[in-house]
Amino acid sequence: MRYPVLYEDDDWLVVDKPAGLSTHSTNPGDTGLAEWLALHQERSLHVCSRLDKGTSGVLLFAKHPGASGRAQVIHEQQEALKTYRFISRRCHEGGQRWQIDEPLGGRECCTHFRLITGGNGYFCYEAEIHRGRTHQIRQHAALAGIPIFGDSQYGGELFPRLCLHCCEVGWPDIEAPVVSQQPDSFSMLLAGQSDLILNGALAWERRLGWPGLVSNSFRLVQRGEVALPVSIDLYDSVLSITVFSEEYTNLHLKKELDPLLEYLNTKVSWKGGLLRHHVRNPHQNRLIHDALSWGDVPATSVMAWEHDLSYAVTVNDSQHTGLFLDQRDSRRRIHRVSRSRRVANLFSFTCSFSAVAVAGGAEVVFSVDLAGSSLKRGMDNFSLNGLDQGGRGKFIREDVMKWLARQERKKLSEPDTFDCWDLIICDPPVFGSGGGGRSFQVEKQWPELVRKVRFLLSGKGIALFANNHRSGRGSFYREELQKHFKTVTALSPPLDFPILEGEPEHVRIYWCEV
Repeated sequence: MRYPVLYEDDDWLVVDKPAGLSTHSTNPGDTGLAEWLALHQERSLHVCSRLDKGTSGVLLFAKHPGASGRAQVIHEQQEALKTYRFISRRCHEGGQRWQIDEPLGGRECCTHFRLITGGNGYFCYEAEIHRGRTHQIRQHAALAGIPIFGDSQYGGELFPRLCLHCCEVGWPDIEAPVVSQQPDSFSMLLAGQSDLILNGALAWERRLGWPGLVSNSFRLVQRGEVALPVSIDLYDSVLSITVFSEEYTNLHLKKELDPLLEYLNTKVSWKGGLLRHHVRNPHQNRLIHDALSWGDVPATSVMAWEHDLSYAVTVNDSQHTGLFLDQRDSRRRIHRVSRSRRVANLFSFTCSFSAVAVAGGAEVVFSVDLAGSSLKRGMDNFSLNGLDQGGRGKFIREDVMKWLARQERKKLSEPDTFDCWDLIICDPPVFGSGGGGRSFQVEKQWPELVRKVRFLLSGKGIALFANNHRSGRGSFYREELQKHFKTVTALSPPLDFPILEGEPEHVRIYWCEV
């Protein structure tokens, strides 16, 4: 895999920014690239200049205040040279080279344009600037009659991404220009590539290998990113494809997917893969049916790692592999706040949240789940990472609502001696069967679940709530939390689970503080 760090020295970090990710967050809970680097690599960086959320390519950060001040001087003296590529549906009528020096926001600026090539009704242009104003290239391109493809704000046609890419930055303190390759999607538009492979390229351009800096397991294609009804995950050396429609047989769908997989294989490698249909109600059907595998798929487990911890995941004998990739950022947040806290992990499944909490220095972590097999896998994960020593991990096989009710009775009857919880993680299933005719439905039981969790928290307690009820109303889940918590912050999902226009939320994650 080609990793997205392009250059680094004592003063500067230069990276390849993916499309669809902000340089810096503007709202609480959002994760821009600066926040991602702070969360996952503990980097405290200074933003020198921004790329728009939809723009990809070379992005420079200062690593300390002195370098940040130096960057300001470089910009003011226009010593940097930034080169962009973009796609438009229109051909410029005034020649192959020209410039636009129309002021923007009352401030002088100049953009030099050049036509690079054309094909299939699309045209690729180059734009050079020294110091950019807000949306300078986008506005100047529109003024030149060549609005950028995907830039509906300035007259461009709708497209899943803004087709603007910073391909090179010449920086006076860096010996050679820093270069980012032109996005594959640009070349595919010019060549008339099929929509399936084009959308696969767009999916890759939203990731660019960033998850691979902290894990060997991540989502390559989110449900809704390509026309076929699938999600595609990579677990170490194994591809795991989940199908969300019964209209296709596995053999037919695999044949349809082969060109997309061939393209993705130019970005990441795998030894084998498994394709299977999603089971709506796994409590009434076998967890896997009509599965198709190819290549080398281990019969037992695959070793997934994330930061300093490893997890044994299975891709071929259960509906759930044992590691929810959409909670990667949440696990990191839990790791960073766990020190010396009493932690309860409800609906703990295979206890990955519990593992990061213990590794983060938690005083004690209770993992509560009714499924004994899941708790056993959680214990194995503790042992795998050497976390089973010292007794800080407790594994409770019990219905979560019953455990909460028992804790509530204990606090009410023994208020002076009850040890409140400092951190509670609550990531329930949409539906769960408790046996004996009992069942759990997240929408129905969410209000009581929230009330009980809040009641058991200490005065400075934190709760992480999550659910993936795609058909549920996000406002309902958030409003119930706001009834009980002073601060409720909706967190953005990991960058390999992009929020897609027209698609329901894949997962809702809330950080709640008493």
